[in-house]
Amino acid sequence: MFKVLVSDPLAKEGIARLKAEAQNGAGLEVEVKTGLSKEELLRIIPEYDGLIVRSETKVTAEVIQAATRLKVVARAGVGVDNIDVPAATERGVIVVNTPNGNTIAACEQAFLLLLATARKLTQAHNTLQGGKWERKQFMGVELADKTLGIVGLGRIGTEIARRAQAFGMKVIANDPFVLPAYAEKLGIEMVALTEIYRQSDFITVHSPLLPETRHMIGKAAFEQMKTGVRIINAARGGIIQEDDLLEALNSGKVAAAGLDVFEKEPPKLDAPLLQHSNVVITPHLGASTEEAQIKVAVDAADSVVAALNGELVPNAVNLPGLSREALTELKPYLVLSEKLGRLATALSDGPVVKVEILCQGQALPNHTKLLGMAALQGLLQGTSSETVNLVNAQSLARQRGLEVVETATKEEGQFSGLTVSVRVQSQGGSSDAATGLRTFDGTLVNGEPRIVRINGYPVEVAPVGYLLISRHIDMPGIIGNVGIKLGNYGINIASMEVGRKQRGGEAVMIVSVDDLVPPEIIQELSKIPGVENLRFVSLGD
Repeated sequence: MFKVLVSDPLAKEGIARLKAEAQNGAGLEVEVKTGLSKEELLRIIPEYDGLIVRSETKVTAEVIQAATRLKVVARAGVGVDNIDVPAATERGVIVVNTPNGNTIAACEQAFLLLLATARKLTQAHNTLQGGKWERKQFMGVELADKTLGIVGLGRIGTEIARRAQAFGMKVIANDPFVLPAYAEKLGIEMVALTEIYRQSDFITVHSPLLPETRHMIGKAAFEQMKTGVRIINAARGGIIQEDDLLEALNSGKVAAAGLDVFEKEPPKLDAPLLQHSNVVITPHLGASTEEAQIKVAVDAADSVVAALNGELVPNAVNLPGLSREALTELKPYLVLSEKLGRLATALSDGPVVKVEILCQGQALPNHTKLLGMAALQGLLQGTSSETVNLVNAQSLARQRGLEVVETATKEEGQFSGLTVSVRVQSQGGSSDAATGLRTFDGTLVNGEPRIVRINGYPVEVAPVGYLLISRHIDMPGIIGNVGIKLGNYGINIASMEVGRKQRGGEAVMIVSVDDLVPPEIIQELSKIPGVENLRFVSLGD
């Protein structure tokens, strides 16, 4: 008999789903106990196999340690900040969220802001409530025949596009990981980010917040936009540089902005941006609909039942259920595979159309399928606002038309132990004789993940932190030039690795640095004679 605790208010439909499973002889007992103190939760949690929360209950490492029977924690919603995911993973507890339930709500919130900025809705409303009948000062614009630029064409971005087309808008989009064929079916033109800025009358942001996308839309981006553009952000605070947005609003470059998210939440309520007359603001209401709350409650209930029955859960944010022994064995290889996938995405010249994952060596562990899933997770991570995890990586790859080939063999490779290789082919790529092929190999060195080859060039680099990766001609002065220029900008080099196949031929250099390298510095480094290609990659911890 499995026992499930619901410790936060949950839509009655979710409770009903759990109780229906219990009545159907699923071996399930459900208890609803909300408003628990930390001490009360710690006292009773050892009795339960499943836990459903919203944002109120704090599932700390201490709670997880006390939950000796716990197998799954479900968050009825998207964010899992109130759950110690690493602690849960360490204990083999599955953590799931429910992102699909919020898709329509988030889409409609963004579109609401778009309409409100077009017709100066809130300004007119506030003026009328203030006792004034004003019409002339609230002249708006129509959506029909305007161009909407969508930054990030995931689930929410796609739903936005459908609604915009119904209003007679031309839709263009930028998402480096969406294949043109997918967009073409939807009647969407894929363009460069600079074209989004140049062509759009309205811009809506639906990208994930990553080191690479933080403050992506700032002063330089605003300067490229049409005068009178309207911009919407109902995705993640921090993608738009708020001070630069305020300046663009004050100058008239941006006619209006609609914001549901902010870099710091709650923001300072007296902040000039929030008080600006041409800004429509809402307090992060993207998921705040009755329907969304029902959907996330039902999804959370279904996920708990599936996990307790030993099934793979589509929205697991950590790992599928594994024994502690298997998890211990796989953990460093999972980290390695995921980082190789992230590296492959970062260094691709265009949308990836095919990925081959090879696990090779006498030390081949069980569950090698998960290593392929981890590589796909890394490959797709950050390509949209959707959560990508071990369980849903394969289905997301299929949705995008990505061809995946996985191979496992105990034949010994060049390195002792297990080697994981990720080979990608990108559309329009320039590597490997213009075929767009790139290969990344990794293994464990003294038990720690290491990148050991890039396109056949031998290296040995820890796949963590900030990396500058160049392809250049093996000639005197390049390494010194890179070091000097980084030093001039106060960027410290943590380590440097160079791999070559022959003297005077092509070589690969990987520079690990302590700080984010701005685009203008990357551009300057790319101009060093002999440097053919240079990329900045953030691989995290």
